[in-house]
Amino acid sequence: MTEQLSNPRSSHYALRASTKRVLVDYLASAESDRRLRDHLNVSSESELLEQLGCDFYHLSGRDISQQEHFLPCWQGPQLESTESVRTCPLGITWQRREGIGKFDVEEAIKGPFTLSSTSAEILAHRWPSAVDFDFEPLIAEAESNHERIVISGLWSGIFGDSYRMIGFDQFLLGLAMCPELLHTLVDRMTDMYLELNDRLFDQLRDRIDVWFFGNDFGSQQALLFSTSMWDDFFGENVRKLCALAHRYGLKVMMHSCGCVAPLLDRLVDAGVDMLDPVQTSAAGMEPKLLTDTYGNRLVFHGGIDTQHVLPTATPEEAAVHAREMLEAFQEAEGYIFAPSQVFQSDIPVENVVAVYQVVNDYNAAHTVA
Repeated sequence: MTEQLSNPRSSHYALRASTKRVLVDYLASAESDRRLRDHLNVSSESELLEQLGCDFYHLSGRDISQQEHFLPCWQGPQLESTESVRTCPLGITWQRREGIGKFDVEEAIKGPFTLSSTSAEILAHRWPSAVDFDFEPLIAEAESNHERIVISGLWSGIFGDSYRMIGFDQFLLGLAMCPELLHTLVDRMTDMYLELNDRLFDQLRDRIDVWFFGNDFGSQQALLFSTSMWDDFFGENVRKLCALAHRYGLKVMMHSCGCVAPLLDRLVDAGVDMLDPVQTSAAGMEPKLLTDTYGNRLVFHGGIDTQHVLPTATPEEAAVHAREMLEAFQEAEGYIFAPSQVFQSDIPVENVVAVYQVVNDYNAAHTVA
């Protein structure tokens, strides 16, 4: 581990975040992105981000399990792969998809463990280590996008990857029935991601600004398990991961879908600076409640509803929704305009254009001379 490091790019982030403009981000599936580029007649990601007024750039290779964009950085043993099925470095078997983008994911088929596995078997598993990766291929990508706020780091799904290694239903059952086994699994997963992120942060030192990681702890109506279980299995591990990023001078943005309001105090305490995707349709995630309670402690990233509003709205209705979100979050210490989930192909491109036109107009009116 490193000592606290000075990151000269932290002032770059702070300067942009301190203006009266709203920071803007963009995340889309490969198909949605292709359709939007065709609609706007742009060919490159840089051109698209410029047209949308985006302040952020997401480096590729962010996930070592759910997709294969990490492969240019992989130096470990050959991974089994056919046209339809592959095995990731964690030993999870996946259904392959063609032409996926940096925000797309594949479907897990089977993990290497069951509830009848032992802690010894988990510890003896062939876990990826820092020597398996060389993140140098990301350096040029980061440097060529240095004018934007650069987001990087591994997705670090200490919940998501853990349950995929054992099965979702089995994992939830195991929280109550086999806690020692699941402690071993989640803790080992955390140690692995601490090691891998430490290598990535070191190799990309002073070239990135934000570490973005994700674990979906909420459903639409409630957490997937009790807050006491979260404290027991995840709280200290999330704290360790956030502390590592902070030692490199990075801001920490955490993704969790659904109702995570019961965790927000805990996430702030653990070191989370920014919350994504702010799914305002979920229970307890109303913008006013969030801004009144956490507006001076969390930056909110997302909120533009890709589940209920944008798929069926007219462009005019989409624009109204975007204005409502801008107004709803204006009292927060920080708000980053972004979709509540990755833009998918069920959303008309006209609606995507409409919401970014709203935020660009807003920023034009609020730019400090």
